[in-house]
Amino acid sequence: MSDLPDRLAKALGSRLCSSLDYVELRAESTVHTAIDQRDSGVEVISRRYESGHSARVLNNGCWGFSVSDGFRDIQSTIRNAAKAASVVPPREGEAPAELCMIKPVQRHVRSRTRKPLQEIDMDEKISFLKEICLGVIHSDSRITTSVTNYRDTSGQKLLVTSEGTCVVTDVSLADLMTAASGRVAGRSVSSRDEVGTVTRGWDFFEKKETAKTITDRLVKRIQGQMNGIPAKRGTFPCILSPRVVGMLAHEALGHLAEADSFSTGAFGDLEGKRVAPENITILDSPSINDGFGNIKIDDEGVVARDAVLIRNGVLGEQMTDREWAARLGTPPTGNARAESYRAPPIIRMRNTYFARGDMSLDELLEGKKFGYYCVDVKGGQTETNSSFQVGIQECYEIRDGEISKPVRDLALSGIAVDSLQMIDGLGDDFEIESSYCGKLFQYMATSDGGPHMSLKKGAIVFGGSG
Repeated sequence: MSDLPDRLAKALGSRLCSSLDYVELRAESTVHTAIDQRDSGVEVISRRYESGHSARVLNNGCWGFSVSDGFRDIQSTIRNAAKAASVVPPREGEAPAELCMIKPVQRHVRSRTRKPLQEIDMDEKISFLKEICLGVIHSDSRITTSVTNYRDTSGQKLLVTSEGTCVVTDVSLADLMTAASGRVAGRSVSSRDEVGTVTRGWDFFEKKETAKTITDRLVKRIQGQMNGIPAKRGTFPCILSPRVVGMLAHEALGHLAEADSFSTGAFGDLEGKRVAPENITILDSPSINDGFGNIKIDDEGVVARDAVLIRNGVLGEQMTDREWAARLGTPPTGNARAESYRAPPIIRMRNTYFARGDMSLDELLEGKKFGYYCVDVKGGQTETNSSFQVGIQECYEIRDGEISKPVRDLALSGIAVDSLQMIDGLGDDFEIESSYCGKLFQYMATSDGGPHMSLKKGAIVFGGSG
């Protein structure tokens, strides 16, 4: 791709481009690895190469988008996007699209990984997955199956615009999903784990998420489901771990603060109003230690910054792309992201989290006669009114201020905007977890998290078999 920036810039100098209000060209050249392991055997090994480019055109308030594999006929891609912009009218009731002004950026965002993913032998990756699978299977005779799905992507992506922006970004993403299943007393049980990195390369698996770390965490979860007592139904005081707090930050609250859905969601008429206790702050950040959603510059060329969604309990700013920043008259936050060159950028979260508090876990537990300590989630759904329903794959009873027996078959539900008001403590710890977020058929690497959180009785409804 060494000559591609010049080729794209030359294409933008054409007579056609000079007649358009705005032209954005994005290109990628990447290699993708996939390995699926089940128990002691490898089921899938693949490596594929992908390259292509796209053009997005704004003209007379209308957008057009076109995609092409390879890098041969860039002018044709621009023409197709311009044609689309000329025949696709603005959505009914919406004003013509405009972009906020930004300073053009010329930068190479380089990968700083110590062990680049593409330099690690396939055999070493397979050996790592096998160690996890066999470690899980051999840990407990009741576990019948263990599966690992590994994916990584390496390469470069490029953004060149008619405003003078030229950004080259090194891509280095690895994701590992591990699952286990088994049977006990006629019941089927399962648990899963997912980790990922966009900053550390293979060093992430050698130094932080080692085979033993992943194995031990997964086995602990499934054994809790095997040995746990039935969950009770009702509403109780509870403590949520950073993993569950992150789910609330992202799924039940973060999506409501995306500018393209803000007005129709539960936050729509609450802008600038108090929605949580004074000690509650929620951010969406482009850069955090080991954040799976870390970016320097978004896919519209905006230098990314923190978006403070709730500041000291008051509903704050919205996450924006350039179009929504222009509509709102606010500085852009750098939340325009695209899954690949094949899709246009849309407003997406990056790393969304509750800011830490000042209480220890023991202080959060103090005074709770009975409740639940929810450690990790498993599936669920949310709605635009901020309602949520999620399964819990690791949970413990709280009795007399102490963490007690493991609990199985627990689900929780609530209305996030109501639950916010019932937070009565935040831990002084902090963790962030990797995940993927789906929106408009695009899946993006994100992170979510925060500290431990204490909620009063009534904040969450628990469902179970007990």
